[in-house]
Amino acid sequence: MQHYLTTAEVAAHYRTAPGTVRYWRHIGYGPKGAKVGRRFLYPAAAIAKFDDELLAQAVSEGTAPEVQSGASATGNDEAAGVQPAASVEQVHAPTH
Repeated sequence: MQHYLTTAEVAAHYRTAPGTVRYWRHIGYGPKGAKVGRRFLYPAAAIAKFDDELLAQAVSEGTAPEVQSGASATGNDEAAGVQPAASVEQVHAPTH
């Protein structure tokens, strides 16, 4: 049996607002779905296909995140040599 996602579930998957997913549908972007009754549903296979397209595009543009193994992949950023973000005190806002 095929698994379907709602607009809200697709939005959560892409970490965006449901309105953004509706806009994507309006402009013909994003995963393909179909209206079923009053709801618009997206097959899980369409989500996977769109994810693959996004990754392929990112790779061709050179913006794909690198998959790392070791300390960083396990969440141990300190051992991986990852520097913490600047604290609020270190950031200097322009004065007027």
